[in-house]
Amino acid sequence: MTRPRTSAALPSRRRLVAAAAASLVAVLGAGSCSASGTDAKEAGAGKGSATRTVTDIAGEVEVPAEPKRIVSVDFYSPATLVDLGVKPVGVVEGFDSDDPDLRPKRYHEALKDTPTIGMYYELNIEAVAQQNPDLIFAETRFLRKGELKRLQGIAPVVQLDAAGVGAWKERTLMIGAAIGKSAEIKKQAAVFDKKAEALKKKYADVLENNKLAVLGYGQDRTTWGTYPAGHFYVPAWDAVGAKFRPFTEGEHKGVEGSVSEWLSLEQIGKLDNADMIVYSYGAGDFVNKTLAGNTVWKNLPAVKNGMVFRNIPASVVSSFEWGTESLDALDGVLAQISEKARS
Repeated sequence: MTRPRTSAALPSRRRLVAAAAASLVAVLGAGSCSASGTDAKEAGAGKGSATRTVTDIAGEVEVPAEPKRIVSVDFYSPATLVDLGVKPVGVVEGFDSDDPDLRPKRYHEALKDTPTIGMYYELNIEAVAQQNPDLIFAETRFLRKGELKRLQGIAPVVQLDAAGVGAWKERTLMIGAAIGKSAEIKKQAAVFDKKAEALKKKYADVLENNKLAVLGYGQDRTTWGTYPAGHFYVPAWDAVGAKFRPFTEGEHKGVEGSVSEWLSLEQIGKLDNADMIVYSYGAGDFVNKTLAGNTVWKNLPAVKNGMVFRNIPASVVSSFEWGTESLDALDGVLAQISEKARS
């Protein structure tokens, strides 16, 4: 994953501070290290045990049997913790923003007053230590040199990753297992999977016969890019089996699941291999103003056929309950697409 650069709905410092929509965008690209066993192997621990052994992306780690003070130095784990009835004592910056494109409102409400420990890619290790955690969740791709070791000197660290199709689900199951709530998180996963399968069946024709482009834009509105399967912007689309347009020459960064290269508006014609274009939730002005006068844009097949739609908000799914809510929103978008495709 690279540093944030776009305006499609992710958590970048500029985005969080300005709360302006842009998509965060650390473009996830690093390969996914999935844990051997999404249950995160809860071992040796009955209630009352001092510790349990769980498995994260790096191997086995000993954690408190019943952690009381969890710090999340990543973007994702706080939502899963909240869904499981656990409030972390430290989170990254941004939860004080009520921007609906960052996350569903309930996570803002639950965590807006929680002490912060820096950005997920620029931590304040001292602030982490001040919270006296007994367990830390971290997406280690974003840690700077030496930070993992420093965190491990404070408390056990469960290392997470989320690159690749479905990797976010393994990550979420791992978080649940790490705090001793595997049964609860599996129930939430089952609800999500059932909803995803229902939508996949309901919109099978439109999903099977139309290649999708999920469009983002650079913050100066002079560049654009698209997100492929496995990117953190598109887990809801992945879950329903969407078929993504292939990258054309000059777009692929060579890392699976990474956003495309950021290209000039003069190259927007590369989107002629998309049957439908979905633009990021906060990109309305970019599409309706910046691109409105672009002749190449106006002549793209998807544009000429009216197959351009606004994406769901808060598309960076960070938990199963968040994901189920995203699927509810996606149902509405797919209904629009299906109706237009039949007209």
